[in-house]
Amino acid sequence: MTSSVYCILTSGYIHEMPYGEERFALALGRWLLKQNQNVVLIGRTFTGVKAEYLSKVETNQNKKNNGKNIRVAYPPHVIYMMSRLLFSLFCFLQILLINKKSPIKLIHAQDTGYSGLAAVMAGKMMKIPVILSSHGIRHKSLESILKGRLGRILLKFEYNLDIFTLKRADSIIAVNPEIRDYLRKITAKVAEFIPNPIKLENFVFSQTNRDLIRKELGIEKHTIVVGFVGRLSAEKNLLTLLNSFVQAIGHYSSMKLVIVGTGTLDPQLREEVGRLGAKDKVIFCGMRHDISRVLSGFDIFVLPSYTEGLSSALLEAMSCERAVICSDIPANRLLIIHKREGLLISPHSCQELSEAIQLLANDESLRSELGTNAKIKASEYDEEAVFSKILQHYLTLTKKVDS
Repeated sequence: MTSSVYCILTSGYIHEMPYGEERFALALGRWLLKQNQNVVLIGRTFTGVKAEYLSKVETNQNKKNNGKNIRVAYPPHVIYMMSRLLFSLFCFLQILLINKKSPIKLIHAQDTGYSGLAAVMAGKMMKIPVILSSHGIRHKSLESILKGRLGRILLKFEYNLDIFTLKRADSIIAVNPEIRDYLRKITAKVAEFIPNPIKLENFVFSQTNRDLIRKELGIEKHTIVVGFVGRLSAEKNLLTLLNSFVQAIGHYSSMKLVIVGTGTLDPQLREEVGRLGAKDKVIFCGMRHDISRVLSGFDIFVLPSYTEGLSSALLEAMSCERAVICSDIPANRLLIIHKREGLLISPHSCQELSEAIQLLANDESLRSELGTNAKIKASEYDEEAVFSKILQHYLTLTKKVDS
């Protein structure tokens, strides 16, 4: 291949993940491919760093078992940080190698940290535009896990890394206005607000899928299923979810909690389930690639996060007409008006979340009403409209360089 390419860079895994920046990167690349754009995707694999022209990634995806559960190990943050610095170096070298075969016309990194570092280093050397997407305020998310003296030192490093990369990018994309305004404040640079999209046609409720996934998970037909999809990390506030759910089943016993995802909090969550005596009520699914099927099996989707960028998992649940409970934070308020598309609760109140779960568990008509309204709202975030804005942004930046 000798024609020029767009380079999409993620610090996550290059294979498809059901959430986060990895899912966004692959979805964007696939969409660009359909617009006859040449795309190379660089990210992690379980054994290192890899670069793939997206047509090849597409072929590989077809070979996966989409229903397979996967659990991922997460090291202590110091080791994580060192591995990500090495990742940045290897990505930088990969970008230079790719550019020799197929000239890169723009680099789009999906975080402001380690993939952002590789992107701005390569971009400056190659004199091509670099875009950084901020799917959340990265260093703010780390505040919940980096504690003590060492934690403060590491957090300062992560903060300075974000500032370093953001100030050297040619353009910044924020997925919600709160992030845009914060990045402008700390960098004095203007960021574009372009939300995360979803492919609506992939997230449609199916009674067949509902029956199949419940049979697979051993859940009876009339059981109310409360579900979560995402990374099992501190900012997702899952310990509050567990305690609220246990409170709720004291009033409505015919419920199960299904947790889909992997992350650093996985061992602690499983320990907490045991401490609460709820092992027969909570199902851990690990990472799954058939999220649409799983969502159809839910009655209530809960996202109790302390912080979010713009949650793709929430949009997917809304598109699938699930009744939603989520934390009353700015990112979620972009999508949910309380008692119209879902219920908003304080992320700091177990009682509020427990009462919301009980309310929806007992009111099928309210679940249906909220799900219908949620689907209408989600339709505003279809990837066709959002990715078109990103491609136009690419074209504008590359034209500036060419001129």
